[in-house]
Amino acid sequence: MSIDKIHSSQAMQKEYKRLFEILKYSMHELPAGVLWNPNAATAKQCAELLSDLHQFTALSKELGFEHDEFIQGCMWHLEHYPHYLSRQKHFSSYAQYIQERKGPLRVSA
Repeated sequence: MSIDKIHSSQAMQKEYKRLFEILKYSMHELPAGVLWNPNAATAKQCAELLSDLHQFTALSKELGFEHDEFIQGCMWHLEHYPHYLSRQKHFSSYAQYIQERKGPLRVSA
């Protein structure tokens, strides 16, 4: 393997790990909500996390890692949480919203 391929592989693995940590952190308070740093994520931040998720998905496949259940769970929440935020007054909690839509209450890495 050439030096360039080694560095490329190392860079991909570093980015994979960085994105994995970001996504795990954003999901760790479920079913209370999706996090962005120490606060609840906004709709715009969910869109950014969704972009990170797409990149993580591509890197996972490229590196040969299996994360289908984690990816699907993150996808569900990153697509639904903005809707919940826009209609939050109609629900007692995000957990209620998740249960009514038969979504995953937790996302395991």
